[in-house]
Amino acid sequence: MIRARHLATLCILALVPGASSADTEKQYPPTRAAELKARLLDRPSAQEAPSWAVEYEVQPELDRLEPPARAAERLWAARTGLAAGARGDEQKRLRQILASTESCPIDSITLRRAATGLARIGVVLPLTGRFDRYGKTFAQGLRLAVEEHNRSWAPNLTLSLYDSEGDPLVGARKTRWLLRDHGVSVLIGELFSANTAPLAAATQVVGAVLISPSATNERLAILGDAVFQLHVGNTVLAQSLARALAQAAPKSSVGILASSTPDDSSRAEAVAAACREAGLDVVGKEIVAETAVDVTQALSSLHEKRATALFLLVPPRLAGNAAAQLRGSWPKAKVYGFDALDPAGQSAEAKTALEGATYVAADYAMTGAPRDSFQTRYQRAYGEPPTRMSVRGYLVGLAVTRGIERGSLNAAMLRESLRAQLYDNDEGRALRALKPLVPAEPERFVIRSGKAIAATPFPLSP
Repeated sequence: MIRARHLATLCILALVPGASSADTEKQYPPTRAAELKARLLDRPSAQEAPSWAVEYEVQPELDRLEPPARAAERLWAARTGLAAGARGDEQKRLRQILASTESCPIDSITLRRAATGLARIGVVLPLTGRFDRYGKTFAQGLRLAVEEHNRSWAPNLTLSLYDSEGDPLVGARKTRWLLRDHGVSVLIGELFSANTAPLAAATQVVGAVLISPSATNERLAILGDAVFQLHVGNTVLAQSLARALAQAAPKSSVGILASSTPDDSSRAEAVAAACREAGLDVVGKEIVAETAVDVTQALSSLHEKRATALFLLVPPRLAGNAAAQLRGSWPKAKVYGFDALDPAGQSAEAKTALEGATYVAADYAMTGAPRDSFQTRYQRAYGEPPTRMSVRGYLVGLAVTRGIERGSLNAAMLRESLRAQLYDNDEGRALRALKPLVPAEPERFVIRSGKAIAATPFPLSP
């Protein structure tokens, strides 16, 4: 009897239900080429398949593909149409196409990718080991997005889940299986930067698309122009924080205290820009050393400039020191910051001083009706509330399914569709950071009685 741990390491073909038996109940992508390919993928043995194949061969979208991909698409369509029982002129035309393309130098991976299209999505995640909870809840959120697509759209999408076991070498090996043996053109994974890098390298060699749902290394984008990240960068976090202050106190004046580290310096610039965009007056900025102990002079200087809100952009240790010194130098400061303000691990004195402080973390929480709908469907499907990783899975799934629904035929076309989903700022474009396709904000917390209280009822951790 195979143990459960070993079962989880096998390739799991997660066939997502929801396909309709009637064409009229399905929506198809807006371009004729994408519609025909969806029909051939979903119903390769249909009576109409030969005529779909003949029509697909002459679509202008195919002429815009790279020569190997173009030949592979036509070869696949001709074989599919003939296998469906083409007769008469259709049979003659498809045999002509078959004869003209079979001699083309097309490698086996290109042929498999043409036959698979974007209908099979590869996923490499830790499903066993210490990080299995993260991988499993991410996959559950991803499934909901794919089920949502399959209920209404063609082609019917399938997830192929592989367990990386949290090991970058295992993840890289299984990525190669997906790319070479299964013809996958879209890969989702991994959760951590060190494990994602070999996946990115493997996908870019064959021109596939990779979406990393939670890796934070900003250098992943240099591995290829089809590597995308669900990355919540400083610009997005700063804008969310500035909006929170503007909503609570629209006439606030802001003082910024930042450490001299590169990360905090870039955050200070992002916060200043976001505050100005939100109509808030930035009256001063103080830079202190990362190793500083006494920051009362910097706090007093900002207070004297009549700042009413303090953006504290320093490492956790320095945040604790600064918080403890607020009572004497700036007792009524409204404190805002990033996750360095998390009260976990802070002293009792710092927790007391940070009472009412607001901070944002680099995870998404959906808002409005999409949040309520997602939470209801998730709990119905899995019997538990969604988590941060569930939300990330759903948002990544939406990015892929929407790209397919817009008419992407292959990885190159999906790559261009995903580029249209990037944050419209320098950071978003450089990192190829995907913007959520439903209303979502970075998670926001308020410190109450020494604890971080989420501004929304979910997501939970992990």
